Amino acid sequence: MLPFFIFLSAFVGQARTATPSSKTTTVVLFGDSFTDQSRAHSIANGTYPGKDYQEVFPPADTAADGGVQWPWYLGLYGNYKIWNYATGGAVCSNALTPLFGEPDVVSGQMDWFVQDHIENKRLGLNPEEFVVVLYIGTNDIGIHSFATDDQSPTVSLADLANCQLQTLRNLFKLGARRFIVNSLIPLELTRLYSPSSAPTIYYPAPHNGTQWNARIYNFVQTMNALLKGGVLALRQEWAARGASVQMFDTYGLFTEMYHNPTRFFNGSAPANVTGHCHQCPDADDYRQCGMPGPISLATAETVLPISETHSCGGANELHPSEQTGRNLAMEMFRAISGHSKFLS
Repeated sequence: MLPFFIFLSAFVGQARTATPSSKTTTVVLFGDSFTDQSRAHSIANGTYPGKDYQEVFPPADTAADGGVQWPWYLGLYGNYKIWNYATGGAVCSNALTPLFGEPDVVSGQMDWFVQDHIENKRLGLNPEEFVVVLYIGTNDIGIHSFATDDQSPTVSLADLANCQLQTLRNLFKLGARRFIVNSLIPLELTRLYSPSSAPTIYYPAPHNGTQWNARIYNFVQTMNALLKGGVLALRQEWAARGASVQMFDTYGLFTEMYHNPTRFFNGSAPANVTGHCHQCPDADDYRQCGMPGPISLATAETVLPISETHSCGGANELHPSEQTGRNLAMEMFRAISGHSKFLS
C-alpha cells in the first residue's frame, strides 16, 4: 500500500461531491486512547491491524476506559457501522509531536482508511451516509510534549490545530463530505493535570501540579479556539460543495458531567467525578493497579466492584470511564441526528 500522502497526490480530482443527508449508516473515527477499541494492543502484541480490522475489547482485553469504548455504544444507539481507526498513544502528526510512534491521524490512521475504503482511486463509502468523527489532541499537548516543555521549539499549538484541519482536507479530497471535530476535554479536571503535585501512574516523577494545571487549561482553551475558527473557515469554504463540517463541544459536555454528576452517573455508589475507578496505590508499580474487583473506593484500596464503576467519571488518572463514554456516545448520537446542544 502506498503511503497516504503519495496516494493522495494521485487521487486529487477523483472525489465526487455529495449533499449531506439525514440518513447516517456509518461512522468513521480517528483519534487516540480516548476512542481506541483495541488497535494499540494489536500493535503491541505483534498481530497488527490489517484490512477490515474490527476487534472490540472486551472480551479479549479492556479498552483504556476499563471496559468497552464509547464508539461501540455509539454504534448501538444509532445502529451505525463503526470504522474505528483510533489508536492509543496517537497524536495528530508524529512529525510534529513524535511521542510514542503510534500510527498518527494524518498519516498512519489515514493509511488504514484508504486500505479499507478506497479502490481504483474511488471511495467505496456513500458520502451522504457516513460521517467522520475526529477526536485527537490530548497526547499532542500533554506530558512528554507541551505540558512538560518537551515539544520541538519549532512546533506551536497552531501547528497542532492545522494538522487536524489538514486531516479534514485530506478526507475531503478522498470524497468524505460530513465531518465532526471534537474539542479537547477539560484536562485540568483530570487527576493527572490537577493542582496536586503527588505522583501518578502516568507521571510518577516530581512535578509542579499547580503550574501543570494552569498550563494545561491554557493549552486546551487555545486549541479549542483555534479548532473552532478553523472549522468555521472550512464550513464557509465548502458551503457550496455539498460538505458539512461541525464542532462538537466535548469540553462543554464533560464540564456539565463534572458539575452535575448525579444526572450522568448511576452506579451502586454515590456519583464520583473527582476520583476514578482504576486505583493505583503505588505510582511506580502499574502491576498493583486494578479494576474492577471486590474493594470499595471509600477504602482507598486498589479496585472497585463492577456495580460501582458506573458511578465514576474517570477510569483512571487521565482517561474517561466507560460510563462517561456512554454519555458521550448518546450525545454524539444526538449530534449526528442534529439534536445536540453541544454541536455547533
